[in-house]
Amino acid sequence: VGQWQVLHSVVGLGGTRAHLLAGMDELRAALVAYALGGQQRRAGQRSEYADPSFWDSRFQEQEGTFDWYATYTELGDVFEEFCPLSEGLRLLMVGCGNSAFSSELYQAGYQQIVNIDISPAAVSKMQALYGDLEGMEWRVMSASNMDFEGDSFEVAVDKGTLDAMMSAASNPDVDTMVAEIYRVLRPGGTFVLVSHNGRRLELLAAATRARCGPSAGWQHLERRKCRLSPQATLINVLRSMLRGRPLAEAFKDPEMMREAAQETKRELKRMAFLDAFRLFKARKARARQTASEASGESAAAAAEEGTSAARASLEPVGEAADEDAAEQGGDSLRQPFCWVYVLRKPLATE
Repeated sequence: VGQWQVLHSVVGLGGTRAHLLAGMDELRAALVAYALGGQQRRAGQRSEYADPSFWDSRFQEQEGTFDWYATYTELGDVFEEFCPLSEGLRLLMVGCGNSAFSSELYQAGYQQIVNIDISPAAVSKMQALYGDLEGMEWRVMSASNMDFEGDSFEVAVDKGTLDAMMSAASNPDVDTMVAEIYRVLRPGGTFVLVSHNGRRLELLAAATRARCGPSAGWQHLERRKCRLSPQATLINVLRSMLRGRPLAEAFKDPEMMREAAQETKRELKRMAFLDAFRLFKARKARARQTASEASGESAAAAAEEGTSAARASLEPVGEAADEDAAEQGGDSLRQPFCWVYVLRKPLATE
């Protein structure tokens, strides 16, 4: 009990982040389930993440939901900007696990969602939780061998599945999964990838060309940092402090929990500031475009200039050149953010 009093008082950040206080009980339950579900696994043994049997066993043991990286609170602006609601929009959730993210998307208006996962246990439990939501489907299916017809979805979302598959030293299913997502998306469809690694563009491009042909490829609309959820931030901080020991051991050390809560508070504040700065820059860019249009510059020219600049900044130019991603790419347990990629499958005429 003492540890959770510390978390409520320290991570809550006072009145400026009151929503965190409201979510601390949920964070507590999720963290306990996460820790106890993997208490026999040391943090360094990440290669198990690529093994389907590991996840089925874990989902059989875990109750409730758990979200990797971020929730709709952190990711909602991405969907509002790049995946606007439209009649008949179908969304594919790749590797849904026991995430509540689909239900959050449903509440936001995306109400034709197909969730797939290779774990029967995950699908069964999530169907029991959310099976009453009309338009929400759950299917046991491999992301690297989907049963859907081509051009079936307007939006595909992956939040952690690619990262899990990449945890193995070599996994040929990674390329196949990327190609399958490309296949089932309609031309003009959007792929939203949430990853711990800032250097996924080259992999996505190479996998698509290798499996779908040399002319196949993605349009890179966006790559941005996104703050982790309070839950994910706290887990990362605890992992780094435990140095390979099981996460469940943190519950035996009140002082460690106190230090972790304080560090989580600092990281959340820092990422909130960076988010505000990013939004400021985005508003400034929109205002500049509006001013250009008012002065006589065509909207098409202004939009094309902005799109070209954005794509140029996102094009993979080699890992050595991408210093930001190299520093924060995916190895640091203390990384307080994830990366969000937004890619578009080109129209047939493009």
